[in-house]
Amino acid sequence: MEVAIFIAAAILLCLGVTLLLGRRSYKREREAKAAGSFALSFVWVNDDGSVRELDAEERSYLNTEFHPTDGARPYFKSKYETKTPDGRMSGFLNRDNVPKRLSVRE
Repeated sequence: MEVAIFIAAAILLCLGVTLLLGRRSYKREREAKAAGSFALSFVWVNDDGSVRELDAEERSYLNTEFHPTDGARPYFKSKYETKTPDGRMSGFLNRDNVPKRLSVRE
C-alpha cells in the first residue's frame, strides 16, 4: 500500500513539474513573439538540404501568434534530417540544430 502511495505521489510530482515547465516555455515563446524576436532563432531548410536565413515575411509569419490547432501554423522540424509529412526536406529549423558542416546563407 505504501509503495502505491509513493508511486502515485511521484507521478503527480512529475506531472506538476512538466506542466510548470511547459507553461514557462509557452510564456517565453509568447513574449518573444510579441517582441518580434522569436523568429531570430530559426532558419529555413530548402528541399535540396541547403540552409538560409529567413526573409522579412517569414520572420513576420513566425512571430504571429497561432492557436495550437490552427492549420495555418508553421511546421517546425525537430532536427535537420526530419522530413515533412509529404516527404520534403524543407521547413523551419532552430538554428541550434543546423549541422556544423553546413553554412547558413543570407
